[in-house]
Amino acid sequence: MIGGLAIHGHGHVAIKHFSEMIASGLRPDEVTFVEVLSACCHAGLVDQGRQFLTEMSFKYNLPQKPKHYSCMVDLLGRAGLLDEAERLIRTMPMKPDANIWGALFFACRIHGNVSMGEHAASQLLQLDPSDSGIYVLLANMYVEANMWGRLER
Repeated sequence: MIGGLAIHGHGHVAIKHFSEMIASGLRPDEVTFVEVLSACCHAGLVDQGRQFLTEMSFKYNLPQKPKHYSCMVDLLGRAGLLDEAERLIRTMPMKPDANIWGALFFACRIHGNVSMGEHAASQLLQLDPSDSGIYVLLANMYVEANMWGRLER
């Protein structure tokens, strides 16, 4: 239910249901935390997202997985906190996957941070050199930033 509310733009209601779930004595699992982080992402609730990611490990003793970090990078990126998102990626206890780098790349494109976007695209290409879509998205980012000269690269 939390996930359905989150993807349909009812992040605050999803968080409310999560809080009620906790208050009733139910223990969240890893999937629940993916959904609640997604709810934070769709509602722009950065501070709550940070809190939930921390509680996941320290309060509920659940391992943080790439999907949790992907949600958090997406949340930070949508909020324009690109440096914090990149710092989170650098300090993760596992190797970032394509979803994580993709979340940063899309945030960079939205917020016009070409240099960080190039770095994220480079990481995506290292993971899958045959993904031609990354080149298209990178070219679009250059066009949006009026950096026509970089299209030749």
